[in-house]
Amino acid sequence: MTQAEALQQATKRLDVAVDELENFVRQVFAAGEGAVSLAEMQEQLRYLADERDQLLQDLDAERERVRRLRAANEDVSGRLEAVMGTIKDMMQAVPG
Repeated sequence: MTQAEALQQATKRLDVAVDELENFVRQVFAAGEGAVSLAEMQEQLRYLADERDQLLQDLDAERERVRRLRAANEDVSGRLEAVMGTIKDMMQAVPG
């Protein structure tokens, strides 16, 4: 999964969580006081907090993955430059 795909997926999950929260709040206001229990509100809040925490973990994991990929890219680039230098030196040493 690319970084863009992972961020897209995380954004989609966040949008779904916000939509669920909006729907829940609408239900609270539409039904009037006492229609939704405090326990239900607390459970919804726990769910959203858990989802937020998971999104943060996913984002941190993707950032670490990007860091590792950049480091690997730098390593490979350095190796390729060394090989190209060696090949150039060898070509100059070959007569003709």
